[in-house]
Amino acid sequence: MIGQRGHVSGAHFAFTDRWGGVSAAPYAELNLGGAVGDDPGAVRTNRELTAGALGLDPARVVWMNQVHGAEVAVVDEPWGERPAPEVDAIVTARRGLALAVLTADCVPVLLADPVAGVVA
Repeated sequence: MIGQRGHVSGAHFAFTDRWGGVSAAPYAELNLGGAVGDDPGAVRTNRELTAGALGLDPARVVWMNQVHGAEVAVVDEPWGERPAPEVDAIVTARRGLALAVLTADCVPVLLADPVAGVVA
């Protein structure tokens, strides 16, 4: 499930692969994307499994609806019942808040400033 996990300058990061989830074909197995037509319950379970494998509370993982643009959301808390914004990046200075990005044709970028305690 977890392709790689590391620790750089105070920022923890991980990459996932597609194995170890509950989604049925054609999304099998670990589909984390909620906008591709998979069963929302399966996506929710996959996200919970991934958070748990990383030792995270699933409620403290902040997802976004990534678009090709220049909008950035500053995050202080999880979205809760609010829909995730359509942005190209998310940034936080809140310790213990995990930021999640899904990629397809884009390369994910992790930015971290350990002195300021900011990650994006």
